[in-house]
Amino acid sequence: MTRIAIIGAGISGLTTANLLKQDAEITIFEKSNGVGGRMSTRRAEPYFFDHGAQYFTAKTTKFQSFIQPMHDQGIIERWNARYVRIDGDQIIERRNWHDEIPRYVGVPGMNHVAKFLADSIDIRFNTRITSLSQNGKWQLTDDQHQQLDDFDWVISTIPSYQAAAILPKNVPFVSDINTIKMSACFALMLGFNKSLPIEFDAAHVTNSDISWIAVNRQKPKRSGPFTLMIHSSAKYADAHIDGDRDQAMRHLIEETAQIIGHDLTSADYKTIHRWRYANNANRDQMNISFFDHEQKIAACGDWSHGGRVEGAFTSAYDLVQKLKKQYFIK
Repeated sequence: MTRIAIIGAGISGLTTANLLKQDAEITIFEKSNGVGGRMSTRRAEPYFFDHGAQYFTAKTTKFQSFIQPMHDQGIIERWNARYVRIDGDQIIERRNWHDEIPRYVGVPGMNHVAKFLADSIDIRFNTRITSLSQNGKWQLTDDQHQQLDDFDWVISTIPSYQAAAILPKNVPFVSDINTIKMSACFALMLGFNKSLPIEFDAAHVTNSDISWIAVNRQKPKRSGPFTLMIHSSAKYADAHIDGDRDQAMRHLIEETAQIIGHDLTSADYKTIHRWRYANNANRDQMNISFFDHEQKIAACGDWSHGGRVEGAFTSAYDLVQKLKKQYFIK
C-alpha cells in the first residue's frame, strides 16, 4: 500500500488523512503535543478559552457533507451569538446570528473538532520535521536528527513560510509558496470571578489594535467563570510579534477596556499567546494548487485558499481529488 507522510496535524492535515486513510498508509508528523493547530482550546482551571479559530461557516455542499457527522454526534453546534460590529469604540451594527447563516463551534471546545478527525489516525507528536530528501523514496529528518524513511508521497500542511523552509528547493512550487504572506495575531485571554455587563457575545472591531472580542462561555456547552477572548489586529501583531509580550498584553487590555467601557484590571487570570502565522495577508488569494506528480510531493493549507477553516478543508479536499485522479493509489 502507498505510504504517505503528512506534515502537520491541523485541519488540513487531518482532513487529508481522513480522505486518504482507506487508500493509503498514513502517518502524520506534528511538532506539538496535540492536534488542531489554530483550532485550539486552552485550559487554565477554572477558565478555558478558544484562543485560535473562534467559529467557522460551511458555505459549500462538500464541506457541509464533511461536517454533518460531527453535527450528528454533537461534536459541533451552531453559535447563535448576539453580534456587533464596532468602529473604534462605537457600536455601529447589531445582529443576531440566529437569523443568519450558521456559525459553528466545537463543543465543549474548538479543539474537539480536531480530536474527532484525529481518531484512528497514526500521529507522531512532538516531531518537528526540519528537512526532506528523496532517493527513490522520501526521507524526513526531524529536529532530533532522526530519519523517517520510505514514504511514497509527502504532503505538507503547515503554514506557508514553514513549508517553504523545509521543502527541497527543486520542488517547482516552492517559489510560489514563498509569495504567500501570512499575518500574525495576539490572542489575549482574560478570566474573571464576576461577570462583566457586556451586551454582546461576539464583536468584530475595526480602526483599532483589537480585531475581535468574544465572551467565550456564551458559546454552546461552555460553563465556568466569565472569560473574554480578544484578538489583536494583524497590523498591530505584525509590528510587535517579536516585542515584549507583557507590554503587548498591557496595551491590548487597555485598548479593550476603552472599547467596551469597563475596567479590566480586575481580571483574575490573564495571559497572551502569539500566533505568528494566523491569517493570510491577502484574503483574496484563493484556490491555488501545489502538487508535483513527478516528485510525489504536495502542499496545502488554509493559506492556499484564502484562510478560514473551510479554506483549510477545501485545500485538502481539492488536493486529494487531484491525487486520486492522477496517481492510482494501490
